[in-house]
Amino acid sequence: MNERTEADHADLLVAIVEALNLPLPPMAEADERLYYRLLERRALAVRIVIAANRTVSRDPRWAADAIRTRTAEEPVTYTPYAFDKDGDER
Repeated sequence: MNERTEADHADLLVAIVEALNLPLPPMAEADERLYYRLLERRALAVRIVIAANRTVSRDPRWAADAIRTRTAEEPVTYTPYAFDKDGDER
């Protein structure tokens, strides 16, 4: 594997982590449902892109771009849990 390929694969891993790293929701039940639905949709999108990449393009740059595009289409719509400077709930 050359340096460019390694960098492309590292970028793909970063895109996956960014897609699945959501801010925690507050304790409100509605926000928790929104959080889990969003996490589920993003995880499904990552799985689809990775599966397509394995069978069609085998290009990690394409996969990273596709994951980022799908992530942008599924923004956080709930209010993230807020902590004060001591790490306690606000």
